[in-house]
Amino acid sequence: MKSPLQILILCIILMATACYKDKGNYDIIEYSKINNITHPTVPPVILGDSLKLKPAFSWEHPERDTTGNAFEFEWRQLDSVVSRERNLGYVPDITGYVMIYLHVKEKATGIVTRFSIQVQVISSYKAGWMLLTKDQGKSVISFVRRDAKRDNNNQLYYEYKYFPDVYNQLHPDAPLGNNPVKFASKAFPDYTADEVLLLQGNATTYLNGSDLSKVIELRNEFNGNAFPNNAVPVDYVDGGPVNFTLLSDGNVYWKRNSVTMGGIHQGKFMDVPVYFEGGGAHISKIIDVSIDYTYFLYLYDDLHKRFLGLFTTTGDDSFLGGKLYLANGSTPPAGFVDLNNQAGYALIYCSDYANGAYFMNIIKNETSGQYLLQNYRLTRRGTVLEANEHQQEAFAGNGIVTDNTIYHRIRNSSYLFFGEGSKLYFYDVNTKQVKLYHDFGNGVIKAITTDAPGGELGVALSNGVFSICSLKTEILGSANPGATGILFSQQQVGDIVDLSWKWGSYYEYVFRRYP
Repeated sequence: MKSPLQILILCIILMATACYKDKGNYDIIEYSKINNITHPTVPPVILGDSLKLKPAFSWEHPERDTTGNAFEFEWRQLDSVVSRERNLGYVPDITGYVMIYLHVKEKATGIVTRFSIQVQVISSYKAGWMLLTKDQGKSVISFVRRDAKRDNNNQLYYEYKYFPDVYNQLHPDAPLGNNPVKFASKAFPDYTADEVLLLQGNATTYLNGSDLSKVIELRNEFNGNAFPNNAVPVDYVDGGPVNFTLLSDGNVYWKRNSVTMGGIHQGKFMDVPVYFEGGGAHISKIIDVSIDYTYFLYLYDDLHKRFLGLFTTTGDDSFLGGKLYLANGSTPPAGFVDLNNQAGYALIYCSDYANGAYFMNIIKNETSGQYLLQNYRLTRRGTVLEANEHQQEAFAGNGIVTDNTIYHRIRNSSYLFFGEGSKLYFYDVNTKQVKLYHDFGNGVIKAITTDAPGGELGVALSNGVFSICSLKTEILGSANPGATGILFSQQQVGDIVDLSWKWGSYYEYVFRRYP
């Protein structure tokens, strides 16, 4: 039961409500709500190119004014405002994974809706073909990049851009050096970055992968900031937790890093070279192998005419840098030239294929002059590289090849390409047939290498011509592959010394892809 006081209060409230009259002295503001802002994933943008974004808006009331008359648009790169237009068009000034923010403010209410998208901005020189040439003994670097484009019908096509003498254009006050030898382009200070080691005279130098600026000279990573025995570097391998350098005296030096990735500039190389049992060794070649699959360096000792290995795995690191010796796991066929004793034969070429499981050698009989092709499988078992599935045959290129022939195995295919004089050939290991790809007419082929996925082949000639050739099946199967397979050609690139694919980062390397 309600008390008299409660009844009195209720009556006062009802009377007050009945006496209230809406005079209409206020404004009703309609909120044109943004339900959502979306945009498709953006492909990587090259530093210096324009980034264009056209976001899609979902409105609560699309019939109302949704233009710049009713809304303010503000695009930000990190904390900097880069545009006040509804659609973004600007040139990024930093590289890496960049966050782009859009703030949309409704003028009538002051309500702000936010949208963000991550964009990868890559260096103009992140990935592509690097050409090392010399000009009066001085090192010169040029670069060729492939850009993906789409036509008006949204069909993908590629454009190739040549950057001549790119290092001196970027760094005119810091000359490279003299007596260029080669590139070592698999050097990774981080999973998402790369460096290139330029081997040259006594000034072998790491270059930053983004702008090619100098990082540090390799000699500064040896005690006393000097190479042992006045030797100079001729090759280098970044093995992740370990790094190796081959000097001109035939010795391999190494250092161990405290981290699996990013330790390439940690600590110093050991003063004492790796010693191999069986009378030592004179290493003439570090074989270019897929080290992320093999987990070992593959070496050729021209003192004892044998192959050797050095352990690099990121697994059981108690054996990092350990020496590996070859042994047969099965009996080779009669006449197979022993991998531990190739006396009487000269090693012409060696490469791995099939994800680092199999290897092929081109060797020459120093008496008869005949070239042989060897294939075999290597499996690491403790300190042993066990060889199996041996095969050997007279190379089908006999009569074409010489000691000056340039070879390159396409690792994800059955093709071995080789250049002799001005002619580019390929050998199909399945059909055992040799086919002419193209005769460039002039010059001598000096270097051959593929792009990241192995779909295009770069060819550099002594007359200063650099060409890119398609490796598509329909091209290789045609009667005259070079007639339609030459995708790009550049004249006057210089006196070629080396050609290398620049990966861009460790991720691009292990996935064999473009950025």
